[in-house]
Amino acid sequence: MEMHQVRYFVALCETLNFTRAAERCNVAQPSLTRAIKLLEDELGGPLFNRERNRTHLTELGRMMEPHLREALVQAAAAKSRAKAFFQLKTARLKLGVARGMPLAPVDEMLGRYVASYPDTDIEIQDERPADLRESLRRGDLEVVLLPQRPHDIDDLHYYPLGENRLQLVLPEGHPLTALEVVPLTEIASHPLICSGGCLHWEMADRQLRELGLEARPKVVTGSAEWLEELVAAGLGLGIGPRGPVLRAGLVSRPVAAPATAQEVSLATKRGRLYSPPVRAFVELALKPRRSQAPPLEPASAA
Repeated sequence: MEMHQVRYFVALCETLNFTRAAERCNVAQPSLTRAIKLLEDELGGPLFNRERNRTHLTELGRMMEPHLREALVQAAAAKSRAKAFFQLKTARLKLGVARGMPLAPVDEMLGRYVASYPDTDIEIQDERPADLRESLRRGDLEVVLLPQRPHDIDDLHYYPLGENRLQLVLPEGHPLTALEVVPLTEIASHPLICSGGCLHWEMADRQLRELGLEARPKVVTGSAEWLEELVAAGLGLGIGPRGPVLRAGLVSRPVAAPATAQEVSLATKRGRLYSPPVRAFVELALKPRRSQAPPLEPASAA
């Protein structure tokens, strides 16, 4: 069964005249008659009684009419929703973010995206970087924010957004607040608080060990909010990526290189067509970096 057959059937139900139904559907009458005959063959019996001066539905035709009308309505609704999707009126942008990474690298882009496409929903979910890469490959996500990129070429595109620097979160008045940049070796002598799975901390810890020093977090928290609460309570100094504005009574200082800078990238699956919301988001992300970026994959068409 094809949609043009359904459309011809509904027109014929409303006109009960093959000539007028063909005119309404903008086809030749023989084409409409042939399509109705094929539909009848598929459904197993005549849908219309054809008389010299009158055409009317058979019992089978009356039984099929509500179903075929509903099919036509649903097809029109599907087409309308698809059009709205490509116009970013009913679309959803799904963005994966590496666990523990602040949204600071993309918050400006998200703001511009919302301003440009106010009817589009945004869903943000966090996972470990390795899991995000696998979600890209499976097609569960189309675009993710990662704190690093592999040295070897793989099956993903990486669009660099800048660097994320390791920060030390301290209470106001702490002696280290007098420094504009805190040397890496200074953090080894303090109890530390970090977020679980913090890649910045893993880098810093590795480089401290290379210097013959050892530091361990006193507390591993599940969120940046908890980290700030514990620092404010005096349990230690917080360590992690640069985040949003801190709560009152806390300040942050960058930790000196070499430990502490990570490249931040948007990643997409190489060779895969972007959906309209993802294409629009990546376009915004690459606008100031167009000359450095690999070419965009074309969006799928309606």
